[in-house]
Amino acid sequence: MSKISQIILSLLTFIVAIYIPLVTAYAQEASSSSKSSIDSSYQLPYPGMLPGNPLYFLKTIRDDLTAFFISKPLDKAKFDLLQSDKNVEASYLLVSQQQGKAQVALQTFSQAQDYFQQAITETVNAKKQGYNTKEIISELIESNQKHVQMLHAVALQTGNTNDQAVRQYLDREEFFAKTLKTLR
Repeated sequence: MSKISQIILSLLTFIVAIYIPLVTAYAQEASSSSKSSIDSSYQLPYPGMLPGNPLYFLKTIRDDLTAFFISKPLDKAKFDLLQSDKNVEASYLLVSQQQGKAQVALQTFSQAQDYFQQAITETVNAKKQGYNTKEIISELIESNQKHVQMLHAVALQTGNTNDQAVRQYLDREEFFAKTLKTLR
């Protein structure tokens, strides 16, 4: 085997060794913070590493790779919903456990809304392709309600209850709720 082949094989082995353990760990149990402080039957998954961690970029690379390899729209919608829920929980954890992270928390919530919008888009695509979308639509509705509750909690923690960004996020959540009603 040539040196170039050995280098390529070593690099691929390294990537696989890093990627597989990270992918298998993305479904985690709900965190206790959203169970105790926000009353709702819908539980958000624990986000793991939070934005601001120096290794957070590895998590985003893993998530982007995972999303790239999902081809079915219903599976993609479920993955996007999971990512959205993780970001909402991360947003809450950033303000409840770490001081001075209000701006990062709101940016993380914005990313959660982007994932949520992608989940809705993929659900619409799945419905057009003939998939049964009743379950995912119900999950999206419950998740949307939880996101509104968590946004209020983040706003209270940061003291930004009347902030223009928070109002825009609430308006976007209301838009999602209306969109989901039309999908039923």
